[in-house]
Amino acid sequence: MKNIITTFLLLSYSVLLFGQENKHLYFLETDTSWRQELFIFPINFAKEINYTGEEDARFPVGWEDQKSPNFWSYVFAWNINHSEPITENELQSDLKKYFDGLMRWDQTSVQINKKEDDKNTTRYSGAVKTKDNFFTKEPMTLNVQIEQIYCEEKKKYVIFFKFSPKEFGHDVWKKLEEPKLPASIAACEETKIKKIHDLVNACYEYGQFNGSILVAEKGKVIYKEGFGQANKEWDIPNKADTKHRLASISKQFTAMVIVQLAAENKLKLDVPITTYLPDYPKTTGDKITIHNLLTHTSGIPNYTSFPNYRDLMNKATTPMEIVNLFKDSELEFTPGEKFAYSNSAYVLLGVIIEKLTGKTYEQALKDQIFTPLKMENTGYDSNSAILKNRASGYNKVANKFENANYIHMTTPYAAGALYSTVEDLYLWDQALYTETLLPKKYINLLFKKHTPAWGQHYGYGWEIGNMPIGNTKNQSQTISHSGSINGFNTKITRFTEDQSLVVLLNNTGGGPLFDMTAAINGILHGTTYTFPQRSLAYTLLDAIEKDGITPALLLYKKLKDAGEHSLNEREMNLSGYQLLQAGKTKEAASVFKLNVEAFPNSFNTYDSYGEALMLLGNKNQAIENYKKSVQLNPDNENGIKILQDLGIDVKSLIVKIPIEHLKLLAGEYKAVDQNREWTIVMEEVDGDLFGNDSGYRYKLTPVGDDKFINSDDGATINFDTKDKNSINFVLFGKVTFKKVK
Repeated sequence: MKNIITTFLLLSYSVLLFGQENKHLYFLETDTSWRQELFIFPINFAKEINYTGEEDARFPVGWEDQKSPNFWSYVFAWNINHSEPITENELQSDLKKYFDGLMRWDQTSVQINKKEDDKNTTRYSGAVKTKDNFFTKEPMTLNVQIEQIYCEEKKKYVIFFKFSPKEFGHDVWKKLEEPKLPASIAACEETKIKKIHDLVNACYEYGQFNGSILVAEKGKVIYKEGFGQANKEWDIPNKADTKHRLASISKQFTAMVIVQLAAENKLKLDVPITTYLPDYPKTTGDKITIHNLLTHTSGIPNYTSFPNYRDLMNKATTPMEIVNLFKDSELEFTPGEKFAYSNSAYVLLGVIIEKLTGKTYEQALKDQIFTPLKMENTGYDSNSAILKNRASGYNKVANKFENANYIHMTTPYAAGALYSTVEDLYLWDQALYTETLLPKKYINLLFKKHTPAWGQHYGYGWEIGNMPIGNTKNQSQTISHSGSINGFNTKITRFTEDQSLVVLLNNTGGGPLFDMTAAINGILHGTTYTFPQRSLAYTLLDAIEKDGITPALLLYKKLKDAGEHSLNEREMNLSGYQLLQAGKTKEAASVFKLNVEAFPNSFNTYDSYGEALMLLGNKNQAIENYKKSVQLNPDNENGIKILQDLGIDVKSLIVKIPIEHLKLLAGEYKAVDQNREWTIVMEEVDGDLFGNDSGYRYKLTPVGDDKFINSDDGATINFDTKDKNSINFVLFGKVTFKKVK
């Protein structure tokens, strides 16, 4: 047992080595459940073990208290290079040397026996009899479990040891069913875990993520951590047990209770909602089923998009007061006709839960889900309650953070009012592979592809689809959902093919959680992935604020040419407006100009640049930018009003395409040479062309020569109509779609 691999230093607090020389001992803070130590060999108290690597140990908090049931319960690992398996005799011999040196007592005895052996793992159990020379000064017996794991990829072993005076079914071991050691010690997982940590840490350092994360692979947690602050005013760190608002992740819990009621024959999914809400207007309610509510196919307008929603956020409301906001509204489409995300629908589901259970929505979820799954850190958020370990919400505005706008948590209700931790969401994920909450046929109903949505499909409170494996063209099947609410954005992604999981809870809003999850998926599959980059916009803004505009522009060009920073239109725009608000109009105009040059298809860049030019008195150049903005987006009301106030003929700016030609372009198109089936439908409606990408519908603005712009994101679509029988278009300048019907 020679040549221990030295990898990386991670460990925390200990009282184990009082009086020992500790130049090879490192301490780092860890989570609240366990304390950690790292010993870099040679260990002075175990000189007979001639290792050149590291040992990693973990102790339950409070283990040193002699009255604690966790007294002397701990786990450690040796990370070693060895071409042959370590024998029982070698393990026994080295453990004796270890405890002889640790306890300064040469009469330790070790007895272990092999329990089972499979391809890569050998398991042993037994006992160590030694003397506690630290505390009790009495003989003691420690039960021991050992796992020797061989990593074929790296041709080395890792050996995990668990010690406890109690049986291993005791509460201390239930906390961490399989205690996971840091990346520095895990033979086969070290690269994955370190890559995940480095990825998320970079996102934190670049201001892109501030929250809690958990990653499980094949059903086992391999990484969980907090980054940044749960409360920035008091510099309280995020941890794995920090409670975050879930926003729309709440919907999957609402859907679960509804389907539980269906499984209990208390509710039918295919009947009108007026069956359970007799006071709801029958003109619309008789057309909408529970299924429509669950799948966002009801046509009910989304109340969080109403003009007065901002006023609604600030006050307490009852569920029926929310229902009254939309119940008399006309439906946006015939129920079942298409998908349109509606928080209103899930508010109605919450009301139905209360009527059928006779309980509050909060209590129903607690009784039906949280208590059975021991999700003790999950519940309905309350503004007035004192909630331990609750994160505060913040918004990132350009390169600075600010407190998020207040929202009374009665407002999101069953559509988004829950809080939880990454650890509790892992319990939830694991339960969904069982029949603990529902029989299998009803579990399957939750995850059925009921309706196309966002280029994927929607089930009951879940998005069903695929996610890239890193930055490759390969995809993983996923069951996922995202959430966004004042100061928070969240994402849970279940990779059900191998029971892996990524949970990201961010309390600074707007984090790139999809990109982070896709990168982690690449790491789990051992493939390439995109590492985060620092924002070029915010680096530029920092440089302007520190050194002035001239050196900052030189830095911008240098960094842009190097290609090591990310350039984002929205971030550039926010940076420009931050300068405007600070009275630095010339500097803002310079930033807006750079944004126009970088994103020439975006109407918003021209609109913002025009605003700065007007403030500088450069009227003619401002007009040209506003004109371009309106050309790219004829619905740009701000640009239209400013031009009209200046006496400019706006109608002449808009490119008109004959309806006959638009009808020629209309049809169903399929992507060519793509690993996944990708269909976009083009529709002509009242003289305009719309694209529909599996439920995502967007207007296309013509800019001449069969070129169109999606004003939502500036994406270009170039049609080729030379052969009327074989029309195609190119999206983003790189993906070709061919008309199939």
